[in-house]
This record gives sequence, C-alpha cells and structure tokens, in this order.
Amino acid sequence: MCLRHCLSLIVVFCLAACNLQNLQLATPAPDPVNIIEVQKRANEAYEKEDWKTAETEYQYLTQQTKGEAEPWFRLGNIYARTDRLDAAVTAYREALVRDSKNSKTWHNLGIVQLRQATNTFIEMLQYTKDDDPLNKRAQYVVNTVSNLMASGFESSTTE
Repeated sequence: MCLRHCLSLIVVFCLAACNLQNLQLATPAPDPVNIIEVQKRANEAYEKEDWKTAETEYQYLTQQTKGEAEPWFRLGNIYARTDRLDAAVTAYREALVRDSKNSKTWHNLGIVQLRQATNTFIEMLQYTKDDDPLNKRAQYVVNTVSNLMASGFESSTTE
C-alpha cells in the first residue's frame, strides 16, 4: 500500500513538473499612456538635441512598439549625429524593415554610408604613398564627397 502511494505521488509530481514547463509567463501589454509619455519625452529631448536622453527613450520605444519604424529612424539620426555610423546604419535598416517606402530613411542611410566610405578613403590616404594612382583617386573622392556635403546635401537628412 505504501509503495502504491509512493508511485502515485511520483506520477503526480512528474505530471505537475511537466505542466509547469508548459506554462508561459504572460508579459503584460505596454501601457498606452506610458508609451505616449515616453514618446513625448523622447521627442522633447530630440528637439533639444539631448541625445543621451532621446536615445534612451527611443530605445525603450523600439522594444515596446516593435512594428513602428519611427523610433528606429530617430535612433538612426541620433547615432548619425553622434558619429556612431555603424549603429546608425543598423537603426536605419531596422526602420526600413518596418517601412521600406520611407524615402527619408533611405536618404539618411545613403548619407551615413557616404560618410563611412569617405572615412575609408581618408584612412587610405594615411597609409598609401602620394605618388600611388589610387591615392590620387582617393583624394578626388574625398574632395568630391566633402564638397557635396558642404553644399547642404546632408542638411536635409533629419527630421
């Protein structure tokens, strides 16, 4: 009789353990009022060029509003303005996953990639000899892109 009770208890514990593994903890949906407040703080910080605060708030928004492109776009702008070009490219690409038709995002991504390419040519100039034909070509690229950026081409990149 004792053995039967022990076996019954073991079966009950095993079933309970299996059931616990199948339980999923539900994550509560984000509070819409909280999202609106965070969005407001993020926008205010962005307008004031308080990049650190804006970055924190937009990062939160990317986690809470996963299908929205705007927080990713704004993060891309923040990263571009703070010279974190690789992070800017990643953020713009995330924005494009969510809204592939946004011309501002495509434009800003292109600008950042131009800046990355120009940085590569500038670095090349440091390591190659002046009489190298590709050194001269790199100098031409740097000058051309720098003139393009100085003409205001880059100024329409953010919003």
